[in-house]
Amino acid sequence: MNSAEKGDELEDAFFDYLVEQQRRGELVYDLYPSNRCEIFKKKGYFCRERGANVQFDVVIEVYREGRAEPFSYVVFECKNYQGGIPETCVTDFSDKLGRVFRHSAKGVLVVSSRLQSGADSLARSRSLGIVKYDQTGLDVVAERSGRNCLESRFVKSQIFRDERATKSLKFSAIHEGRVFGAINQLLRSLEPELFVVEETKGRDPRQSVPYISAEDIESKANQVLLDLGYKSGPVDLNEICSALSVDLQFTDQLRLDRDGATILGSANFDKRSIQINAHRDRNRERFTLGHEIGHFCLNHDRYLRSETIVEQDLFTDIEAREAFNYERLEFQANAFSSSLLLPSEVFHVAVAVGRSRFDIKDRGHGYIFVDDQPCNFVPYDELLSDLSQYFEVSKQAIEIKLKKSGLLNDRRQGRERLPTAHLLGALASLKR
Repeated sequence: MNSAEKGDELEDAFFDYLVEQQRRGELVYDLYPSNRCEIFKKKGYFCRERGANVQFDVVIEVYREGRAEPFSYVVFECKNYQGGIPETCVTDFSDKLGRVFRHSAKGVLVVSSRLQSGADSLARSRSLGIVKYDQTGLDVVAERSGRNCLESRFVKSQIFRDERATKSLKFSAIHEGRVFGAINQLLRSLEPELFVVEETKGRDPRQSVPYISAEDIESKANQVLLDLGYKSGPVDLNEICSALSVDLQFTDQLRLDRDGATILGSANFDKRSIQINAHRDRNRERFTLGHEIGHFCLNHDRYLRSETIVEQDLFTDIEAREAFNYERLEFQANAFSSSLLLPSEVFHVAVAVGRSRFDIKDRGHGYIFVDDQPCNFVPYDELLSDLSQYFEVSKQAIEIKLKKSGLLNDRRQGRERLPTAHLLGALASLKR
């Protein structure tokens, strides 16, 4: 695909995004009424200097009430680059705006990847905004006042290169040093006179994702299981989706986000749909599905319109340092998936049966004790495999559940250096 085709691909996706926002009445939340806002793609505008039309990628024309001609334009130039924006792109776009619209247009560069920080100062010097758009990213719900659950530092991490890996956001922008996580926030900044000023005194300027206790999350999962009539064994996740009126689809596609991370699945809350992509492990696939079901059952549609799940989300720890607010949603979905796939009452019974089967006894070191010695590790690994097969979840998910339930005393020192095959090999050598 050449650069022109890549640019058209980004342009088409971004145009469709704006049109869909407007169709739902959510582009600017009725603050640009439909009869005062029109969106165009590849529209030409007359340039006196050239004596001909100049074409722009995407344009929003804004009208005052009762006027036939637009009084302002928000003009988007789409650049589907892998690296930073060349200076010539910024200057050429700015010059083209000035020749055609003079001072009646607001210019915004739309890019598909993170930028070097110098792009901000370059855009500022020309009074241009920068938008990063990723069709597969999180699509957040912003309130009418423009508030949402995203911190400024998270949005900045979307636009500029950062050491920390973060999940992609569908829309993120920066203009004159301010950052925006939703299109209506950016447009409010560009055309403030068109927006109704709302009373915000005494209100938190950011809609924070609330804390939900582990007990409450487990209670919600147990209610789903009760409604399902679950008794034992692997939970029927397809039946749960059907009961929730969620359209479930599986694909054999291997999908990657802009940073090269594998997209395991996605959820669209407006369409009430879940898509699960190709996994190397079916048990991991079930945890991904449980995670997405968790978003629906925990009412995360209050914060997200759609979302994708990458592998790092399955290990999100809300207690980690510098955790972003949105990561609380992933942590809650993980906790729900664990409670749903490994119901505590049935899990404890299955663990007790497994301990007896593999002769795991409490010898004063804990209910289940494991260290690097084959005599302790091998029966423990057999227990993990047995429980994994019974519940159809990964051994890693079983191990995490054992730890969180206080059933496991793990004293292994070199488990990263001594995988199962090596330990089994060590055991075999002892028998020679």
